[in-house]
Amino acid sequence: MFDIGFWEMAFISVIALLVIGPERLPGVARTIGLWVGKARRMINDVKRDFKKELDETELNNLKELKDDIDSAARELKRTADEAVIETEKSGTGLKDAIESAGKEPVEEIAKTQSSSTARKKAKNQTTAKSADGKSGVAPVKEKPNLPETVETSQNDLQGKAPA
Repeated sequence: MFDIGFWEMAFISVIALLVIGPERLPGVARTIGLWVGKARRMINDVKRDFKKELDETELNNLKELKDDIDSAARELKRTADEAVIETEKSGTGLKDAIESAGKEPVEEIAKTQSSSTARKKAKNQTTAKSADGKSGVAPVKEKPNLPETVETSQNDLQGKAPA
C-alpha cells in the first residue's frame, strides 16, 4: 500500500515510542492495526464495487453488442434468403427461356436443313425430256472426290470424254 521500507518503519517506531511512551504503545499499535485493516477492507470493497460496476457495464455492452450482432445476422440471413429466392426465380425464368429458345431453333434448324437439303437435291438434278414430251427429272451422278488431272477436269467441263 504505502512504500515503506524497514528503516522507515524502525524510525517511525522509535519516534512513536518516545512520543507515546512504552505503556500506551501496544494499545496504540493495536488501534492503528485495526484502522489499517478497516481501511484495506474499505479500499478492497470500493475496488470490488468498481470492478463489479465495470463488469456489469461491460456485460451490458457485450449484451447490446451481441443483440446487435444477432439482429445483423438475422438481417443478413433474411437478405441472403431473399437473394436465393430471387435468384431461383430468375434461374427458373432463364431456364424456361433457354428451354423455349432451345426448342425453337431446333425446329427452325430442322426446317432450314430440310429446305437446304431440298435445294441441294434440286441443284443436283437436271431436267430432261422423255420421248413423249413430258419433262422429267433425272438425278446427276456425283463424282467421287478423287484427284484428277487438269486435262480430265477440262474435258468434263466441256462435256467431252477423255481421250
